[in-house]
Amino acid sequence: MANHVHFHIEFKQINDEAKAKLNELYSRIRSSDQENYNGHQWFSDMFVEGDLTYKDTEQYSWTTANIGPKWCYLEEFDTDSMYGFSAWGAPQEGLEKLLTILAEHDPNIVTLFSYEDESPNFAGACIYDGEHAHDWLEWDFEEIREFVIEDSEVLNEDSYDADEDEWNGEESEDTFYEEIWETINMKQHDFFIEMLEEVEINQKDREENPDLYT
Repeated sequence: MANHVHFHIEFKQINDEAKAKLNELYSRIRSSDQENYNGHQWFSDMFVEGDLTYKDTEQYSWTTANIGPKWCYLEEFDTDSMYGFSAWGAPQEGLEKLLTILAEHDPNIVTLFSYEDESPNFAGACIYDGEHAHDWLEWDFEEIREFVIEDSEVLNEDSYDADEDEWNGEESEDTFYEEIWETINMKQHDFFIEMLEEVEINQKDREENPDLYT
């Protein structure tokens, strides 16, 4: 069974026109009262249009090329954010496909994208300025372990034996897993706070010097 990767997409800055388009895309997502509902709310349903059918967007070749993971489901969504989970990886390609559409209605849309593997084998965060990624960070499990130990008030450098690849006692290991998710979320939060300032500066510069960006 594929590892679940949980993700959160937040539209930090979005105008009314882009919200209206987003709602239109959401309206394409099948629900339990529809005949062709297959038990999940697929991220890819948003892109069904014209000759592209629901069956088409469920195919492995289409989802891996356009969404990223072989499947990606939404649990909650509105014009402020969406939550969901996907197989093995985060839906980077799907988000960027969505932002290409929304940026036509709001070139200054700002989007925060965070995700965590269930183990967690990795976790990451990305901020988008319009349809383009402004900056991205991803941490593997070893990096996550290091900054949990570093930020912990209980754990220290002696809590984990890197040579033996094991914790020095069950208490240390239990503490690590108690603190890991909060630490990951704080790292993501701190990254977004820093990057939002940079995006704000960039957007102000584009507004004041439009000739430099044509």
